[in-house]
Amino acid sequence: MSVAGTRRLYRAGLVAVLVTALCVLTLLDSPPQLPDPPADPPPTPGGEPPGTRSIVAYSWARRLALDYRPSKECDGNGTYGTTLNTFKLADEKWLETIPGQLFLYSAHLDLRVAGYPSLRVIGVKRGPLPTSGLFCTVWYEEDERGRAVSVEALVSTIWLDEWGETVDSYAGILVGCQLPPDTAIEPSRVYVGLEPCHQDASHSLAIKTREERNGTKGRRRQFTLCIKGLDFDEDISAKIVAFVELHRILGAEHFYFYVFNVHENVLRVLRLYERSNVIRWFNLTLPGDLPNEKTARRRLLAEDIWTKRRMELIPYNHCFYDNLHRSEFVLPIDVDEAIVPVRRNNWHELLLDERIKLGRSFKDFASYAVRNVYFFPELQQTRNQTDRPTFQRNDSSTTDDTLLTGLDYLDTIRTACISPEGDSVKSFVSTRRALTVHNHYALTTLNPSTRRAHHFDPDDVLKHHHRACDDRHLDCEVMMEDVRVDESATRYADELERRMRVFFNDLKAFA
Repeated sequence: MSVAGTRRLYRAGLVAVLVTALCVLTLLDSPPQLPDPPADPPPTPGGEPPGTRSIVAYSWARRLALDYRPSKECDGNGTYGTTLNTFKLADEKWLETIPGQLFLYSAHLDLRVAGYPSLRVIGVKRGPLPTSGLFCTVWYEEDERGRAVSVEALVSTIWLDEWGETVDSYAGILVGCQLPPDTAIEPSRVYVGLEPCHQDASHSLAIKTREERNGTKGRRRQFTLCIKGLDFDEDISAKIVAFVELHRILGAEHFYFYVFNVHENVLRVLRLYERSNVIRWFNLTLPGDLPNEKTARRRLLAEDIWTKRRMELIPYNHCFYDNLHRSEFVLPIDVDEAIVPVRRNNWHELLLDERIKLGRSFKDFASYAVRNVYFFPELQQTRNQTDRPTFQRNDSSTTDDTLLTGLDYLDTIRTACISPEGDSVKSFVSTRRALTVHNHYALTTLNPSTRRAHHFDPDDVLKHHHRACDDRHLDCEVMMEDVRVDESATRYADELERRMRVFFNDLKAFA
């Protein structure tokens, strides 16, 4: 080889080494994010090539075939035994089926795939499960007689290996129990454990009836919000009311609140909303030997961020599956956040625009992600906001009316920097296409050909995040140097004030 050729090879190799080093340094400096799915092929001019749909259908059929597990009838069918003395999952209870290792939270019937009815059981495992496998025992009620079938369980972790997991850590799981396709009667209870044909039906999870799943009206809502475990000693009742009413204006029809510990006034607010069928709320605890005493639990979740993140996925996935047949979309969200359209007035109009924009490909996604901007309270002091609404709250818990000023949701100064795709987003998750849910978007999809997330254009909608800047994770000084005036939420101020006045008047009467 000539000297010139040798030099060219040397330069090419040096460039490759430098590029590789730069990529490694970038990855080391980046926070952990949800890994992207494989890149999608470029669109084919003139439509799809012949056979594309059949390839996708084959992949889907192969997935179903690989997942299928035959069921077997259990001995003693035709008698009801102890089934009437059933275990009822109270809000704060976990069903422990392998001591210290497997804890079940809830069970849900999934009829989304024609001919492949399944039960989805949400639970938590501690460390690796036994290699011998798990079994589902499913009970049916037939003319006051009991019938049970057993099937091998399919277990998937509600987490990604890329995020890391210690040997002894707690992690959420989704257990799939394939049901016989020819059974007209719906199952009533399920148990997941080491042995097939579990005998004690009193130690099992109840499965909602068709009426309980679909609601009395039988109409699917469009949007249900999922709010993870509230844990506040402070009286944030006014904030909860503002959060609920603002999102009702935007299009939310129902809310699922999960509660660790809140002020009594917050409980009064939740109970009144529950009476009006606006929300459902659930007491929440941690499984196994994780602490549930308030101080110890807070210390654990503050110090062990990965356990905190894994346990947050339990209420989010419970909310998702509890609304599988009730809502088109669920939206996991925090009480310091709001999803605010820029051009449109509400989420219905926003999603309609996106359906038109994406056309047939709209259904190729399991979730629709909204990018994040920060409305740090420190920024709001830079501008006079005396035009924001103030009103008095009629609250029987105090002798004097308390003046509500400075509702965070109506702040108008935000960071100019919009978080990149995949970072701090919140998503409308499709109940037709997702399999498991993460804080930010669909974690896994029902159909393997479905893509996890599509990101809205930030010119159309933004997630307003109202929180103090945390310099442990954010470059606060840099972010606060470049700001924007954003009054997109203030157009809801009058309606929000009216709704809050009505609610607090009702709360006073309810007391």
